[in-house]
Amino acid sequence: MQLARFTLLLCCGLFSLTARGEVLPVYCDDWPGFCHQDGGGLYLDLARHIYQPLGYRIRPQLMPYKRALAMVTKGGQGMTMGVYLHEVEGVRWPHYPDGADDVTVFMLDKWRAGWQGEQSLAQQRVLWQRGWAFDKYIGVPMRWYEVNSHQDAMSLLQKERYRYYLSAGVLHTDERLPPGLNRVFLRWLPTYPIFASDAAGLKLQQQWDQGMARLIHSGELTRLYRENGLLDYYRDFLRGLRHKGEGQSAR
Repeated sequence: MQLARFTLLLCCGLFSLTARGEVLPVYCDDWPGFCHQDGGGLYLDLARHIYQPLGYRIRPQLMPYKRALAMVTKGGQGMTMGVYLHEVEGVRWPHYPDGADDVTVFMLDKWRAGWQGEQSLAQQRVLWQRGWAFDKYIGVPMRWYEVNSHQDAMSLLQKERYRYYLSAGVLHTDERLPPGLNRVFLRWLPTYPIFASDAAGLKLQQQWDQGMARLIHSGELTRLYRENGLLDYYRDFLRGLRHKGEGQSAR
C-alpha cells in the first residue's frame, strides 16, 4: 500500500513538472508595439505562438538592450529579441527575422531638399541612441555619436550641432515633429532573435524557424501584426517575408 501511494505521488509529481513546461526567458527592451511591461507586444506574441504549443512557458524579461544581449551572449539562457544580424558573435542566428527596423533619418527642413539617400550621410555628424549599431550596416563613413535618449537627439538637431539623427521610425509614429524638423525613410534593416551556441540554443533556433514558417504560411503572422497595430506600417516588409517563405518551401 505504501509503495502504491509512493508510486502515485511520484507520477503526480512528474506529471506536474511536465504540465508546467520548461521556462523560456525572452529578453528585450521596452519598445512600443514590440515588448511591453504587461507582457504584450509583437515580439512576445511571436514567442508565445511559436513555443507555447511545444510546452514552454514564456517569461518576458524587459531590460535595457545591452543587458538583454548579455543575457544570451554571456549567460547563455533563453532568447533575446530585436538584434541586428551579426551584431554580436558566439550565438545562433535563425533563418527568419523577428521583425525589422525602418531606419529613419531625422533632419532639419533645410537639409531635406538636398537629401540624396545614404550618400548624404557620408562624412556628416550623425547621431543615434546608445546601444544601436547603425555603423555596421550603413555603407558610408560617418562621424557618428551616441546619445542617451530620443529627446536628446532631437534637441541637438534643433541646435544644429549635428546634421542627422538615425532611429527606427516605427518607435515614433505618433510623435509630432517639432517645427523645422523633417523625417525620411532610409531602408528596412531586419532584426533577429539570438540563441545560445549550445545544443539547447540550436533546438530553440530550429523551433523558431519551423514556427515562423508556419505563422507565415497560415497568415497568423499578419494577424499578429494587425493586433499590435503594426500591419499598415509593415505591410511591405511582410510581403517580402512571404516571398522568402515561399522560396524556402520550393527548395
